[in-house]
Amino acid sequence: MLSYFLTTGQGLSPRRKFYQDNRFVLFLWVLITLIFVIDSWITNRYNNYLIFENTFRNLLHERSLYANYPAYHDDANHYGPVFSVLIAPFAIFHNWIGLLLWNLFNCFLLFKAVQTLPLNEDQKIAVGYIAIPCLIESMLNQQFNAGAGALMVLSYTLLDKDRGIWSALFVVLGTFIKLYGIVGLVFFFFAKNKPSFILWLVLWSVVIFLLPMLIASPDYVVHSYVDWKNSLMNKNMVNVLGGGIDISIMGFFRELFNEKKISNFLFLSLGALLFILPFINISHFKKRRFQLMILSSVMIFPILFSTGAEDCTFIIAIIGVGVWYVKERNELMKKVLLPVLLVITCNFPLLLFPVFAKSHPLSLAVISLPYFLVWLRVIYSATNNRLSFAEETEPEMVAALID
Repeated sequence: MLSYFLTTGQGLSPRRKFYQDNRFVLFLWVLITLIFVIDSWITNRYNNYLIFENTFRNLLHERSLYANYPAYHDDANHYGPVFSVLIAPFAIFHNWIGLLLWNLFNCFLLFKAVQTLPLNEDQKIAVGYIAIPCLIESMLNQQFNAGAGALMVLSYTLLDKDRGIWSALFVVLGTFIKLYGIVGLVFFFFAKNKPSFILWLVLWSVVIFLLPMLIASPDYVVHSYVDWKNSLMNKNMVNVLGGGIDISIMGFFRELFNEKKISNFLFLSLGALLFILPFINISHFKKRRFQLMILSSVMIFPILFSTGAEDCTFIIAIIGVGVWYVKERNELMKKVLLPVLLVITCNFPLLLFPVFAKSHPLSLAVISLPYFLVWLRVIYSATNNRLSFAEETEPEMVAALID
């Protein structure tokens, strides 16, 4: 299967194989989703889903959305108050039905988002295959990360289709659920009608902020936003000080140098500077390749620089990697970085040697390193003036499998 990626752009055989069809990729995604739903049913292991569906019950009864509820589940919720409204259609079902519908919803939403990318069919297929290892992690953990990634993709693609009203909605919704979506604000630079886009951002922010008030009192909802902020700050503190496992690029360097006291501010400052560096190329803002490199950066950056990142969170970043891969022209970069990234993404230390891996955080934090290298390449490509050459005349990317 790897040869499918590595032969990208080298010519397509007139006889396509069944696995060179987007419907087969969708079949694999759904199959993976169903396998891990069934696994959760059999093992009775769906704690994360129980956390999510319990937020709707807590909203109804105006209980804390961020307290621990050991009678129902381990750990606590860290999503924004509006998430308790989003989960409502699933929470009304019995847990095993709700879990099935929840995972399928995330699977289909991300797949649909990938299909909206301004890529040709073979490029979308390649992105779909590249995402599979992280899709497994995401479905295994019943997380919303696939949905969050979809919102980030749609924030760009709908704006690209001049549908700023819906692009603004997905930027705001992604931000109010998981904060990662806030980086989608940089797509403002690509908006054809910037004043209108700003207006929709403001209006949707008001709507999303008030939405939980349809179910609960205003005082309770406002207090829930304060609680959300505190829960995120506490979680960050635990991860940085060693109570949790920090697999962000910040955690990787802290473990590498055995220095827990390196501040987040230093990392975030350097990361933010690199993130905004490509925007010096104002003349490139209308170039499709430049926009896709920025989308790739938007998908990877918040995962790399979040102490709350988990292995299942990289389903967001892997879509950015896929976009980079199908647009990368340096074949050596593609043949080296992608295989290394996919192998490390599978998290073999944790799978094969769980006791060792949990007692040696560096073996877990290394997952962020290849993503970091890809991100640096994306930043370089987006900043490089040669990016715009042959922009509009690039031939259709095709794929062939070496038998």
